[in-house]
Amino acid sequence: MSTIGKTKLKTKELDEHKLYVEQLKSSSALTFARSLFHAAEGKELFEGELVFASAVSTYYSVFHLGAALMLACFSQPTPAGDPHTQIRKMVEDKWREGHKNLLVVGSAYRYPDPAQGIRRHDYVYTFLQRELPEVSKSLGSHGQHRALRDMREFVSYAPRMVSDGHQNILYSGCQYDAQDFKRCLKEHLERLDGFFRTAVRWIKGKSYNALYSWILSGDFVLFEFAELAWYQPDRVAKRAWAIYRSICEHEGADWRIWRPDPGTWHMREREERERYAEAIRRFGS
Repeated sequence: MSTIGKTKLKTKELDEHKLYVEQLKSSSALTFARSLFHAAEGKELFEGELVFASAVSTYYSVFHLGAALMLACFSQPTPAGDPHTQIRKMVEDKWREGHKNLLVVGSAYRYPDPAQGIRRHDYVYTFLQRELPEVSKSLGSHGQHRALRDMREFVSYAPRMVSDGHQNILYSGCQYDAQDFKRCLKEHLERLDGFFRTAVRWIKGKSYNALYSWILSGDFVLFEFAELAWYQPDRVAKRAWAIYRSICEHEGADWRIWRPDPGTWHMREREERERYAEAIRRFGS
């Protein structure tokens, strides 16, 4: 291959890598917002005594929170001795596979979401074990009694009745009675708000400054948060907003005023300021 050919190939690889990094950051922010709504939904369902449905939403809240942190981590240069190398490579390989087959929708490309590379729930648990052990303990791995994953699997697959091959019927998967399940779920729900504050502080501590600033900005509210809010009833959106406000207050960010992302250039800042004021009224502030 000629020198010019090699240069063009290298430039293409660099452009693709830059796109991948930007998509990791974007996917991380959206996944973080999704986690907020799952948390709010879990609380709303529990209050309505829909305990099984609440357990599923609560599990996915913590799962997506961990996934958001994983994507944030992978958007940064790989450090020496990175303990997440294997999972990092799997996520990137999945994205590159999808990037080779871009879909054209109208006049725009539909790019693959890096989050699709998180193929197994164990990936998130393993990541959190290394980074935020207290959150991983709540999420849990397969068969970890009283953790959210075990509770979600109980909801989906248990209890079961099986024959012993003769006449007796044996029951399997009966590791929770009704009151124990409800009590355990309530304990997990009470930890959720703290997990979000811990997660944002972790992002700041890792110096993932671009993502940290975005999550605490009005842009995050107008884009990721507000867009997902359209899929939820008002009461769930308001609960998610209450969690988000607590994050801002914990970090010393005033959610009452329009806070543009410092790394984003705004052409119509006045309009966005007005949209932000309308959004927070909508969410019940």
